[in-house]
Amino acid sequence: MSAETKRRLREFRAPDEIGAENRAWDVLRSAYLERERHAARRPRWRLAAAPALAVVVAALVLSPAGATVGRLIKQALGEKHAAPALFALPSPGRLLVSGPDGAWTAAADGSVRRLGPWQQASWSPHGLFVAVASGDRLAAVDPLGTIRWALARPAVSDPRWYSPSGYRVAYLSAGTLRVVTGHGTGDRLLATGVARVAPAWRPGAALGPYELAYVTARGRVVVRDGDTGRILWSTPPGPRPFELTWSADGRRLLVLSRHQARTYSASGALSSRTTLPGAASDGALAPDARKLALVLGGREVAVASGGQTRQVLAGAGVKAVSWSPDGRWLLVTWPAANQWVFVRVTGAPRIEAVSRISEQFSSGGAAQAFPELDGWCCTAGGAAG
Repeated sequence: MSAETKRRLREFRAPDEIGAENRAWDVLRSAYLERERHAARRPRWRLAAAPALAVVVAALVLSPAGATVGRLIKQALGEKHAAPALFALPSPGRLLVSGPDGAWTAAADGSVRRLGPWQQASWSPHGLFVAVASGDRLAAVDPLGTIRWALARPAVSDPRWYSPSGYRVAYLSAGTLRVVTGHGTGDRLLATGVARVAPAWRPGAALGPYELAYVTARGRVVVRDGDTGRILWSTPPGPRPFELTWSADGRRLLVLSRHQARTYSASGALSSRTTLPGAASDGALAPDARKLALVLGGREVAVASGGQTRQVLAGAGVKAVSWSPDGRWLLVTWPAANQWVFVRVTGAPRIEAVSRISEQFSSGGAAQAFPELDGWCCTAGGAAG
């Protein structure tokens, strides 16, 4: 088969493909809502090109979430039909969660492991290590929870690894931004007057340059050289973002605030500014940058893709979203229902719900605070962290 033929096969799209997908979502929703109460469920268990990011942001304007198709669930998803425990993940990879009862990992086979009494956690680029924080301590641990290095700093939070090498870790400490090497040495102050928003490294070469985006207390987005501290560019003060995300090629920075999504070029030029279709409290860009998931008003989850925005979950108390490493599944946390909901948004639509999440991530076995979702990572591999 010639290269040209292979290219045409990859790019082929069936007539009315988007319409067919939307009709499939409607069929699944109807079947789910109308099935008999006693029906049993057998337990089964970084961003790409810059143009894709622009299309996703544009989709938020083209079709408001409240008027779209593909609504899977109405109010109380799975309260009577969810699996009683996490038997397996629906897609390869490992989950990382944290909270008052510590940091935990959940493997693809559903097994969970407590890493220690850490209240926040963050995967290294290849999942070989985890940066953890609690109170006045920052540390790096392996997937078994063994501490590789640790340091004491006041009010530590939001550690983030540089990608793809893991040779730097940025973190917040009592209103400041600090950077330490991936080996736990050379800790230094990078900026003061910093807002409580997780910083974001611009992906680059293994040995840098190390460029870091963060939010100031006045709502500015600033990008600095993570080694020299030199400011590369910054935005005017504005609505304070709650999330910063770089495209995997490092060409665009997505800035999400409660009512707005902005994209900037690597040099700081504003590429787009979009009003969101609702008050956003969380968001996540799919690994291929072609889908953007948003939690709107704490009552619905919408996914923007291909010029359309569709609602995939509705119910009071939904909180956070995370994509599977292959981009096929979206995990929605639902503290109000003590559940996780997995929604397949690529391929044949499907949902999986798991109940009693608080109990499963509790060292005492009794229900504790609902854990925070810290990421769905790749399987371990590669030489770097």
